[in-house]
Amino acid sequence: MFAHPTKASHLKSKARFAGGLFADAGHAELSTVIFSNACSMAKLNRVAVSGRGAPRGLRYTRIGNFFDRTPGALRGIPFCLDVTSDEYRNLWPIGSEPWSAEIEVFHNPFAHHPLPFEHLPEATHWFDQDGETVRRSFYETSVLWSQTLSQSDTDSPPTLEQLMSKSPKA
Repeated sequence: MFAHPTKASHLKSKARFAGGLFADAGHAELSTVIFSNACSMAKLNRVAVSGRGAPRGLRYTRIGNFFDRTPGALRGIPFCLDVTSDEYRNLWPIGSEPWSAEIEVFHNPFAHHPLPFEHLPEATHWFDQDGETVRRSFYETSVLWSQTLSQSDTDSPPTLEQLMSKSPKA
């Protein structure tokens, strides 16, 4: 299953909100929309835990979907990783989860005062290039969605299959 780009003048809802916030100069005073799907207490814990600050007696497992860079892909790539593992830490060049992971910056091509990419160098930037929306990522790995499970280290580690059967479908 793959996505195909389509033009839409309104969002698909009963309210019929106009689509395309950055489709014309009507919102030129807005330079960017900055978004994070990971601004949470779990993120605060994971940054410390992956940076070798894990409290004794606890295990932290992150489950979710990585962004699939295959052109047109509609689904992410499932994962289930121990936050203290080298496999998890090596997802980022600094060897632990950075604060800037999962920050998305959507640039307005009509902005009166564009935000320079250099102001948020480690964010993922979405911008117009020759009429097409392009994505530029600092990190090779991007997480679409995730949950973090904290449990006693004496409990059995969960598997991807166990957790996916209890998680939202993405």
